[in-house]
Amino acid sequence: MHVASHLPLEELKRLERSEKNANRSRRLRIVILGIEGWTAPAIAMGVGLSRRICQRWVARYNEQGLAGLDDLRGQKSELPLTKQQRAAVCERVDAGPTDQDMVCSLRGKDVQRILAEEFGLLRSLSSVYWLLHRLGYSYLRPRPRHRNNDPVARDAFKSEWPDRIKAIAAAHPGKRLRVDFQDESRFGQQGTTTNVWAQRGSRPRAVRQTEYQYLWVIGAVCPETGHAEGLLSPQLNTPIINTFLEQVSTTIPADEQAVMIWDGAGFHTAQTLRVSANVTLVQLPPDSPELNPIENLWHYLKSHFWSNRANADYDALEDAAMAAWQKAVLDEGLMKTVCAAPYTERATSD
Repeated sequence: MHVASHLPLEELKRLERSEKNANRSRRLRIVILGIEGWTAPAIAMGVGLSRRICQRWVARYNEQGLAGLDDLRGQKSELPLTKQQRAAVCERVDAGPTDQDMVCSLRGKDVQRILAEEFGLLRSLSSVYWLLHRLGYSYLRPRPRHRNNDPVARDAFKSEWPDRIKAIAAAHPGKRLRVDFQDESRFGQQGTTTNVWAQRGSRPRAVRQTEYQYLWVIGAVCPETGHAEGLLSPQLNTPIINTFLEQVSTTIPADEQAVMIWDGAGFHTAQTLRVSANVTLVQLPPDSPELNPIENLWHYLKSHFWSNRANADYDALEDAAMAAWQKAVLDEGLMKTVCAAPYTERATSD
């Protein structure tokens, strides 16, 4: 089978690997097999189409190149909205549900109703989903945000960070700064569930414990180096935090100064707090956990190790916490990813 040399074979294979449309990917495969010397009947058996259809796609490729592999059946799908209407629909979806919608999240049926009532556009539910995808939307789970979160304070903290880190470096000449993000998480018998692989259409079951013993996991992670320090405790108060800070201070090399970023919890601001000279504390804006990437670590540990199971007592909780810490948190490469802090650009400063 003759195939025109519009593109090199390796380029066609690269296009096939990156092609998301299954039909177009199969057409590329037909062309590739033709170039590799397969006969039309062999190609037809390989891709599951008739010999005539395979020959037709090769002929179209020979005449038009890649454009000949486009699906030209029917009219081109056009969005049933003007540019101004598209902007208005996006604004409405981005704003989320109103009190009149009487739901906590806009689903397909809600968007279908909004299109009809607010834009005079009657569409089937499948068309609504098609439209949302064409507008660039996916149905995603949002990240939690505190209702008192102040975006102005959050943005100010991020913009002021370079000057803040320079000032700390100037106050400790000759020392390399190591920035750690610190936080605490309660881990106990009030269990959670996480996703599992299961047969489509089934409703898998998993253990979710509802008892009351717990412990505190206290941690600090440097996103640049991946180094982490941790402490388990049955309670959480200022003396425990003092113990943790003392533990961290002993791990800091003589030529380094630790910059510990944490929230404004009461045991972080108490008058009895004791801070070593080689640790500098930086407090986050109120209600801004998204600025503390160690929050991602708690989510990772819960979703990978601490869900879908029960723990008999405190000792079992302690064993599970230590096992997860040793498996994940001592993996410095993993911590660089899980606790990445892009807004700081670097987690240390020379």
